[in-house]
Amino acid sequence: MSPVRPRKSSRRVRGVVPRLGDGLRAVGVWAVRNPQTFLAAAVAVFVAWTLWGFAQRTAAFQVATVELPSQPALTLKAPLIGTNLWQVDLAAVAAELKRQQPSLKAVRVIRQLPDSIRIEAIPRVPVAQVRLDRWYPVDREGFILPAGQVGPEEGRIRIVGVDRAVKAGQDSSDERLRLGLRVIRLLQHSWPQLGRRLTEVNVADPQTIRFVLDDDMEVRCGSEADLDTHLRRLRSTLRTIAKQQLPVQYIDMRFQEPVVAPRS
Repeated sequence: MSPVRPRKSSRRVRGVVPRLGDGLRAVGVWAVRNPQTFLAAAVAVFVAWTLWGFAQRTAAFQVATVELPSQPALTLKAPLIGTNLWQVDLAAVAAELKRQQPSLKAVRVIRQLPDSIRIEAIPRVPVAQVRLDRWYPVDREGFILPAGQVGPEEGRIRIVGVDRAVKAGQDSSDERLRLGLRVIRLLQHSWPQLGRRLTEVNVADPQTIRFVLDDDMEVRCGSEADLDTHLRRLRSTLRTIAKQQLPVQYIDMRFQEPVVAPRS
């Protein structure tokens, strides 16, 4: 005798129209049971719809002034004067202006009642400078600003050892540049006192990260994975150096016992 196979259970899937009908019936039942609430909601929707239509038609909300930033120069391709304030596509205007100045972090377009549009240019804030064919500012997201100069800017952290083929005026995907930015962020956040002394980060060899304090003393560490451990050891080493007032050329943290090379 052949074995009896169990019957597969079938599940009926309801379509969109029946489910929509169930929803409408539920709303109808609720309206019948709560007539006052339903009436109040209907009146509120009607008033809001009427006011929105009035706002889109009335001359009171026609754009009379557009406030553009003086720097950098931005130009509107289509004039907004005379357009209804509520019909201006803020996101589209912002995207159009951002394309004119890619080095901006963002462009913000704001409605100001009753008849004004204000446009704000949000600049990028450099956190370091990187050596390519020239020295270029770079923000924390890795965007290299196009305003380069021959020599480094005083007082701004230098990142060296980055691929010289990296282009300015765009977001950089160069891993060594991003490594340098991560090292800066780690030092400034986990050890602010040391971060304030940081003047240069060298990422030419990702397995031997080096940075310079006070433009005077070099610290040699291992890879990024070792950095936390090496920085913890560096704290006690720097305290010892400060107590003994030693002039130091470099500290090598890649050994169990840090190597301190005195300045000759």
